[in-house]
Amino acid sequence: MLGWTILFLVVVAKTEAQSCSPINFTASGREVLKELTEPCRYDLWERPQPENGPTKVTTRIYVYFLGSVEVQQLHFTAHILIRFRWYDPRLIHNATASFQGENDLKNRLWTPHIYIVNEHDSQVMGVNKEDTLITVQPDGYVLYSKRLKVTLLCLMELQKFPFDEQKCPLILESWMYNTTQLVLSWEKRSPVVVNSHLQMTEYNLVAMWTNVSDVVYSIPEQATSDFDNIHLYGKFAGTYSSLTVYFQLEREVGHYIMDYYVPSILLVVVSWVSFWLDPNAVPGRTTLGTSTMLTFITLSRNTGSSLPKVSYIKATEIWFLVCTGFIFGSLVEFAFVNTIWRRRNNIELKKVTSKHILKSTLTPQQKRRLSMHDSHSGSLPSMINGINKQYAMEKKMKSETNLNSLNAFSHDPFPSSLSRSTINIQVTSCDGEPHAAKTFFTMTPQEIAQWIDRRSRLFFPLAFLVFNCLYWTFVWM
Repeated sequence: MLGWTILFLVVVAKTEAQSCSPINFTASGREVLKELTEPCRYDLWERPQPENGPTKVTTRIYVYFLGSVEVQQLHFTAHILIRFRWYDPRLIHNATASFQGENDLKNRLWTPHIYIVNEHDSQVMGVNKEDTLITVQPDGYVLYSKRLKVTLLCLMELQKFPFDEQKCPLILESWMYNTTQLVLSWEKRSPVVVNSHLQMTEYNLVAMWTNVSDVVYSIPEQATSDFDNIHLYGKFAGTYSSLTVYFQLEREVGHYIMDYYVPSILLVVVSWVSFWLDPNAVPGRTTLGTSTMLTFITLSRNTGSSLPKVSYIKATEIWFLVCTGFIFGSLVEFAFVNTIWRRRNNIELKKVTSKHILKSTLTPQQKRRLSMHDSHSGSLPSMINGINKQYAMEKKMKSETNLNSLNAFSHDPFPSSLSRSTINIQVTSCDGEPHAAKTFFTMTPQEIAQWIDRRSRLFFPLAFLVFNCLYWTFVWM
């Protein structure tokens, strides 16, 4: 008997819970909303189904702030206000005004689960409460707004860094419902609005556009039916609606031009001062070349430290390699002219032209010089013979000087025999070869070294100017 009584009381309690009193639309808005969302009338677990079709959710975004573009981490930060709007026929009412609420009303209504695909981090902003707002209109349309701070991933292309433009997206996608149940779309008028006073530190927002697409998820192992795909794989199988807004960001290059390009150009120009120094000024030219090289490498390391390690070559790396080549080229040019400067033999040329000078300098023709009286004076026997003749002549002169010692105080300070004699002394180089007589088609090593320096003063600036024309044309195209 007791069991029947308990069963009767449970049935009565359920019947009373399922029965709802008529809605009093003359009450306050809070009371009306409370009655509309009673569990007996409204199931928040069930999505709205207008005319048994998919629920259509339109979206609008207001951008407060864009900034903190972290190239090293490949992400950027944005403060946005996002609003979703959909039609729920269960919330139609005869009240003249719209009803508004925050999280307490949100917890009583069905809301779509829309997530950000390229989200790195996000949070609903607010000081004491989360900045959310729910508006229920008399015609059954629901507006759900929330203010977010999001950090979004952006796969950046840095081939033209720092003259690059980045296209960073914000991608929204349905989490629970596929395209047969929920469809996302942008508002027809002003889907994305940007703060008119928006300012960024390193980038400028130059363009913005939206896109609507469907994302298909599939896995290699296909189930036997669509039912199995949905219930076994969930989000891993099916087609889901997606919305994308692209922000085209253009980098400000003023900082890099003043802090990297201008100093590096000056360093390259300073390395050319070496061409105006003496080819034999070893300490000065060596110190100048090495100091400019080390300073430029330090400057480039500071600029590239904030960039990610990518597999392709960047515009700054091309600039670094070419400028390093010019500075290193000035050092090589100094080593070359200093080696030529220290040569002792003159070089004979067919013609005094750049071609013949460079050819004779790089492949010098070492020729033996004939002596004045013997064509074989360069050989060892002829050299010994010449020395013996010279010694005999000096001995004869000494004996004649001793015989005429009584006339030492005569008006003629030199004996007549000595005054009429001629002494020919042949000056030889350290390696035993006589210096060649300088003719019109002969240049000394010092003249050739100075000739190379004069040509370098013109060649290096012209080559660097041509490179700059090509480089700046490439980065600005």
